[in-house]
Amino acid sequence: MKTRIRVLIIALLAVLLPLAACAKGPDQPVDKGKPKTFEEGVHYLELFEPVPTAVPADKIEVVEMFWYGCPHCYRLEPHLQAWLKKLPDDVQLVRIPAAINASWSLLARAYYAAQELGILDKLHEPLFQAIHEQGRRLRSEDAVVRFVSSLGFDGERFRQAMNSLAVQTKVRHAIELGQRYGVDGVPALIVNGRYRVLGRGVHSYEEMFQVVDFLIDKERARRRAATADAVQGQ
Repeated sequence: MKTRIRVLIIALLAVLLPLAACAKGPDQPVDKGKPKTFEEGVHYLELFEPVPTAVPADKIEVVEMFWYGCPHCYRLEPHLQAWLKKLPDDVQLVRIPAAINASWSLLARAYYAAQELGILDKLHEPLFQAIHEQGRRLRSEDAVVRFVSSLGFDGERFRQAMNSLAVQTKVRHAIELGQRYGVDGVPALIVNGRYRVLGRGVHSYEEMFQVVDFLIDKERARRRAATADAVQGQ
């Protein structure tokens, strides 16, 4: 009997622990007002050491770290899409799948495999929908391949991509970036490798992007000041 209880506890933890790192989402739909400015330590955190970005030097990078299995990431997606429609020319979004454990790494591999095969735009939303609307359990490589095949793609080619050196390298890099950003839950938004939005400090998904826009303006001001200092130093 004791052995059976231990087995049940282990199985339960295997399900709950991945979700524990899926950060608590904003208290939707409560609206407690829109502050004109945002405070460091409350709404965002400046990273101790800036992380190099993956966009051109004239762009401001906004990173979204997510996990397909996270319900908060799923609910954030339409707000992210609305924000993207108004994206300024000097801002570029970079999506990074979080890979903090084996189950997360599996879906990170799926993300990067789709990217490698040029089908990410056709697979990103369906993956969210499969898990959160259809209740599909994509917890093994075979399950992911079957799902991809059901959409009309070459499942075996997708499997090869998931296990390719290129994808494995990208997943390792995603793990490293998550550590450098100090991410302990998702969704996580990082502005230009310098600032991380603190989800616990905002009251809605819309406000999360208000903080992002505030930090983008802050980064623009920092760049202008750096340019002015460089000119004065000549």
